[in-house]
Amino acid sequence: MARTDFKSVNEYIASKPNDVRVTLKRVRSTIRKAVPAADEVISYQIPTYKLNGVPVLYFAGWKQHYSLYPASEALVAAFKDELARYELSKGTIRFPLSEPVPVSLIERIAKFRAQQLTMREKGKGARKKGREAQLERVRRICAKMPSVSEKLSHGAPTFFVEKDKGVFTMFMDNHHQDGHLGLWLPAPAGLQSALIEDAPATYFKPPYVGSSGWIGIELDQIGDEALEIHVRQAWELAARKKKKPRRRI
Repeated sequence: MARTDFKSVNEYIASKPNDVRVTLKRVRSTIRKAVPAADEVISYQIPTYKLNGVPVLYFAGWKQHYSLYPASEALVAAFKDELARYELSKGTIRFPLSEPVPVSLIERIAKFRAQQLTMREKGKGARKKGREAQLERVRRICAKMPSVSEKLSHGAPTFFVEKDKGVFTMFMDNHHQDGHLGLWLPAPAGLQSALIEDAPATYFKPPYVGSSGWIGIELDQIGDEALEIHVRQAWELAARKKKKPRRRI
């Protein structure tokens, strides 16, 4: 059975055949050179590079190829011509092991990804748009709700109507590399599709809970007053659901 409990990138690379190890070492050194400030960790049992806790890039080695993740639409568009010769699928770039490592391309891809994640923390208005500032903003608004509590759930700051009961808001930063710095919260019936259709730059359908009518909100696209309205509605929905008596059979 293949090993799936790697504690370091060294262990991961050492588990591969010799010819694959040579290639992966080159890929690793290229990424580390391109993003020297990134933390190197194992996540989802593959090598991962993070800035301020947010994944910049993953790589993985296979029998006939090695892969880089995530290949967002913006990234693919930026490197359209150079990536034309490689296989792209579901946010993944596959490079054949039979060819030399395209060091320059991988280095620029890593830098592009790092810039995508850090640009929101820099420049004019960064205090309003950065992760920590947005989380502080969400906490301030949620604190206005009665008896609210917060804890990490699935790695995300999550807000409850009361301790461990009645989730009404989840703060999500680049969940599975979707590029959103936003909130997931329940919305009144029928509102999800109307909001997304009317303002697709602000609202989106989140995974998992989207099928239940929850909405995703892009935090840098919404003002405090509108955001508080959504959060209050979400709190009320969760509070009513929590208090709804169970039917006796």
